[in-house]
Amino acid sequence: MQKLHLPAKAPSEGARRLAQWIMALPGGLSEAATALDISDSYVQRMVEGDMVPGLKTGSDLHRLIGMTARQFRVPARGGWFDRVSLAVAA
Repeated sequence: MQKLHLPAKAPSEGARRLAQWIMALPGGLSEAATALDISDSYVQRMVEGDMVPGLKTGSDLHRLIGMTARQFRVPARGGWFDRVSLAVAA
């Protein structure tokens, strides 16, 4: 299992929410990558702010945790560990 690396400051609200979801998963980064059908490195790059989700990944994030791709373009509303409510699909 690969570890999630967090930059000093959350680059966006989307990255912050994505990281919170990953931290809540028992399998962490690898489980998130599998759920999104993308590589671990792609997920890590979204958390770091280097990438934003494409259409398919954005749709999957919306379905799984209620996120929108727009959240990757707005400043973070808190730190990495300031809790957010995630709408996790059953």
